[in-house]
Amino acid sequence: MKKTIGLIALAVMLFLGGQALAQTRSAFFLGASIPLKDYAEFDGFNKFALTSTNVDDNDAAAGIGANVGFKWYFNVGVKGLGVMLSADGFYNGPNADLKTAYRERESNYDGQFIDGSFKYNTKPQYFNVPIMLGLNYIYHVNPSFGIYAEAGVGGNMRFITKTETLEQGSLLDQVSLFNYRVITTQCYEMGFGFAYQAGIGIEVARNFVIGCSFYDLGKTKVKGEGTTFTRTTIGDNTSTKTENSYNTFGTVHPMMILGRIAFCF
Repeated sequence: MKKTIGLIALAVMLFLGGQALAQTRSAFFLGASIPLKDYAEFDGFNKFALTSTNVDDNDAAAGIGANVGFKWYFNVGVKGLGVMLSADGFYNGPNADLKTAYRERESNYDGQFIDGSFKYNTKPQYFNVPIMLGLNYIYHVNPSFGIYAEAGVGGNMRFITKTETLEQGSLLDQVSLFNYRVITTQCYEMGFGFAYQAGIGIEVARNFVIGCSFYDLGKTKVKGEGTTFTRTTIGDNTSTKTENSYNTFGTVHPMMILGRIAFCF
């Protein structure tokens, strides 16, 4: 952790203190994020990292997402070689298997009431923000065409949006109508992990880039505050109860392949 924070601090100092190294170019990237391994898998809610209480369960069920990023390159006095500072933003929603599981859980109510329902008001989404420092080398075949390779290390801030479910039902007995409504909310704390990247690509006309990169954003445990709000109505009498808990779940390990384009300036 201390090493990662040190790398980020060094990157910020490098960016702000451009007197020592001359900035040669910057680039704005847009691309698709394709999850890999456990980050893309879903084998049921009992192994899902956001619902399982086993820290070893790491299925994240992330779908294909999007990436926006910036890179700054600094000359080190060697032709083609530069120091690279990068800042990225990644978004990944649920994959097809997880979406199907959500729909099945909503349509197959198995609660305690004959007249009951269950639905997701909100579903979790993944956001990752890595900042890295590294090296970039580009070989210009001619003034208008170059081939590059790069690599970097740093830290990643992982965010997961909250989950909120609504369960409600009613039962009419011989005396009165019984209504039951439960809203369960699970928030997730930010996770911080060690990250690294490696990429290759081509540069055309010195201002357009097509590249492919691999990103590993580090393992982070999933935990956070949960709230359960219950409202019960029996006849004309209504009562409410709120319960709070701190929950620990599985582990998320974002790994992905990126295909993207960039515009240099």
